[in-house]
Amino acid sequence: MATLRIGRVVVSPATGNRYQIAELLGEGGYGKAYRAQQINRRGKVVDELCLKTTIDQTSWHRESYFGELFARNRRVLQVYDSFPIASYSRAATGGMIYCLGMELAEHGTIADYLKKHGEPWPEARALREIKALLRLLDQLHGGNATHRDITPMNIFVCSRGVLKLGDFGIARHQIPGKPANIEAFNPAFVTQGIIDKKHRYWLAVDDVFQMGQLLGMLLRGECDEPITPAIVDELPCSVATKRIVRCAIGPRTRRFPDAYEMLRALDGDEGVTESNVKTLAGKTVVFAGALSLSRFDAEVLVIQAGGHVAKRVNRHVDLIVHGGSASRFAPGRRNAQMHTAERLIKQGQPISVIGESQFRRLVRVN
Repeated sequence: MATLRIGRVVVSPATGNRYQIAELLGEGGYGKAYRAQQINRRGKVVDELCLKTTIDQTSWHRESYFGELFARNRRVLQVYDSFPIASYSRAATGGMIYCLGMELAEHGTIADYLKKHGEPWPEARALREIKALLRLLDQLHGGNATHRDITPMNIFVCSRGVLKLGDFGIARHQIPGKPANIEAFNPAFVTQGIIDKKHRYWLAVDDVFQMGQLLGMLLRGECDEPITPAIVDELPCSVATKRIVRCAIGPRTRRFPDAYEMLRALDGDEGVTESNVKTLAGKTVVFAGALSLSRFDAEVLVIQAGGHVAKRVNRHVDLIVHGGSASRFAPGRRNAQMHTAERLIKQGQPISVIGESQFRRLVRVN
């Protein structure tokens, strides 16, 4: 294991920062986490942080990468430093210990927090925090990546009770159309289909299952056992929230397919009436209204799906993706793009209009 002696001063060759190991916070399958004090050359403490160590170079690289990708995202534990050091026990570690200097979560993991306080979270608080994490997860899913380890041990409670996601050590990017194999997982927080190897690939729906478990555990006030449909019936929350938890932890084919769809359900947004569009391949697409992802990212998704993007509605356009809820289609609220589309449709041009939810499904990587 990547063990550091309490009191040892570790110097980062990347930044020159000096870290003195104060205490062991915890350990897992890939390494250990310490509370450390950043000190100057005179030994004065200038900051406090978490120093994670591992001998697994691959997981260290992944955490470094995703830490940089989500720098300054307030729902991700921030990575401040990333560096290797020589090990005193070269035979056991292969000669190197890989370190991450990270934000210190003052209240520990949500597992620690629930065990200490031992009471259910109010529904409003649980939903607020879960929605924030789902927005983060939507960014991950939108980039064709999955986290794969959203457990109570990897959700951290920071200042003012804000929840943050950490430990991207087994997160994966995947090439469109080529899902990544399931290589590592926590058996306590996955379905039996993954344990029995009936499912070859980890998909966004499997992250959704873990988010459903997390929401149920917050509402229940404990995380000692998985949330089951029977437990959902007893949760102290509204019928609508119970329905969402039940869907998220249900059979794989009936779950919310990704974070966006679960977030949409929690927001109560039924979206717009869906059209019979089955693919974007060969279609010219125009965006109208604000989407939850950036316009650039949306355009890239269209191109990856085999379509083309136009800036304005014209006679070559096949499809309009309209951001926002169904209320945006009400009379008097249509923008210029929609007015032009209506005029062309009346003239016989076959233009379809879909909402963001259907657009997400059309470009989703399976």
